[in-house]
This record gives sequence, structure tokens and C-alpha cells, in this order.
Amino acid sequence: MKSVEERLRDLPRMADSAGLQADEQLKRRILRAAQEQHAPRDSWVLRRVAPVMAAVVILVGAAAFAVPGLHTANGPRATDVPLITSFAAGNNAPAGEKLALDVPKGSITIKSSSNPSYRSIWAKASGGNFPLVGVDGRYYRMLTNPTSVSGSLLGGALGSVGTYTSEPALAGRSGIVSNTVAEGETVYAVSGMNNAMVAANVNGQMRVFQRVSFGDSALVGGEKLADTLKANGPVALELSGVGTVNDAAAASRLVNILTSNASFLRAGGSETNQSLLIQLQNGIVLQMAVNGERVIACGTWACPEFFDAFQEALQ
Repeated sequence: MKSVEERLRDLPRMADSAGLQADEQLKRRILRAAQEQHAPRDSWVLRRVAPVMAAVVILVGAAAFAVPGLHTANGPRATDVPLITSFAAGNNAPAGEKLALDVPKGSITIKSSSNPSYRSIWAKASGGNFPLVGVDGRYYRMLTNPTSVSGSLLGGALGSVGTYTSEPALAGRSGIVSNTVAEGETVYAVSGMNNAMVAANVNGQMRVFQRVSFGDSALVGGEKLADTLKANGPVALELSGVGTVNDAAAASRLVNILTSNASFLRAGGSETNQSLLIQLQNGIVLQMAVNGERVIACGTWACPEFFDAFQEALQ
């Protein structure tokens, strides 16, 4: 049997393996136990039981440090976190990780809801026109979510704003025009989004803009919905008044049904009191207005197959 001095020398190593801290308090406990072992009242039963109880205490103490969700009385309490969280755009979480992370001010979260309320992330109109950027006849509306994006999301420079005007519809369809981004500011593509999104500096923040119709102008050339709604890596969908799909595989399948089957109806469109939000792996959330079995962003598109599949995914 080891002496008290030997046990004190082994204290740091034993404490480290048990997940405990070799401090003065633990040292005093060992000395006190040694003194009690030689006390007259010490009995055969206590000598046998004490090591077992000590082992149980050490194991429970170690478990409190090692097992998530098991805390001491004064330790942190478990908190509910959203199943899907809107990450800071441009900073993806590790594969498979679904934790509550820091997000920019103004970001939204798509999480489980049996009947989500209507939410719009398009910036509101002012003076008859919504905040926009026009790039050679393609128009983009500023999003309120996120309030900024990191440089890792920026693609190549598309050029600089040549015309800053409160009446962008009168500025023509060549060059870059805006009623929000200052003249001379560079407009960038958003990495991996093709013509679906652009980004530009607005009041010191790199804001994102989503492709929409404007002034009865929607598609350019032979574009399809997949060109104006490039939803790479969808992880969650929210259809207000209907439900939320937060399984990445199901979300990807639904977006594929939408972009593959949607039929173009007209260039114009208007916002309604129902929206479809599509959250992507990169933290960006796209929006389409919804009216019946039609979706509206860059023009109005009919796709009953999507809404049928969405209902099935909720079951």
C-alpha cells in the first residue's frame, strides 16, 4: 500500500487522468483521509467502503466534465438552440455541425415551425423604387439579411456604378446603375451564385442584392429560373403559413423540383403576404414572394409540383 507521501507525489498525474484539478483543496482531502484511516473509530467496513465511494465520486466528477449536458449545481445550464441557424455569411460551420453561432445584426434564423409567419427580407421601397443595382439590364434588390458579407463570398468585380439616380428605370439598360450604391463603387458577383446575386458597399457595409424583375424587365436572353435563382447548397426552406423543411437533403430536392419545373408566366410581379425563404450553406437566405402556386422574384413562375412536394416533405 502506498504511503501518504507517495500518493501526494502521484496526485497531479491521478487528478489529470480523472479530469480533476490538483489544487490545495484536493491535497487537504487526501491528508484528511489518511488521518481518518488511523483513527480509533476506523472500522473494517469503513476501510472497505471508503475506496469504493471515492471511486464513485471521482467517476461522477469526471463525467460531469466529459459528458455534454451534465453539469454541476453551479455550472452552466443546457439551452435550446435552433435546429437551423443562419451563420455569419461567408463563414460556414464544419460539416454536419448545427449549433447556434454568432450572426451579423439583422440576420434571421430558419427553424422548425408548424406555421411560420410571413417574413420579408427584401429592403423596403423608398420614393417608389426599392434599393437596387442594375447591371446591363439585370436588376438586383438589396436584402436586409445579412447586413454584411465577408470577403470570402465575393467573386469577380463586375464594374463600378456609372450612374447614381433616384429613377433607375430611366437610366437605360447598359452599364451599372443604382439608387443605393454610390457612383464609382465597385459591384461584385457573389461567389457560386452566377447571375443570381451581386454585392456592393453601402454605407460602409458589403451588402448583398438578389435578382428580381424591375420595370417589366426580368429575363435576359435564354435565362431560366435556375439562372436567376442559383440556390447552391440549400439547407432549409420556410413557406410562410405552411411550414418549414430543415432537412438539407429534402431542401435540395425541393429546390431542384422548383428550378426544373417552374414555368415562366410574365416579367412583372408583386409582393404578397406569403413568402418562400431558402437558406443556403454559405449563410445567405434568398426570398421569393408566393401567390397561390406561383413564386415571384425575377418574374412570376408557376410550379404546382413544388407546392405538392413541399406538403409531402412536411409529413
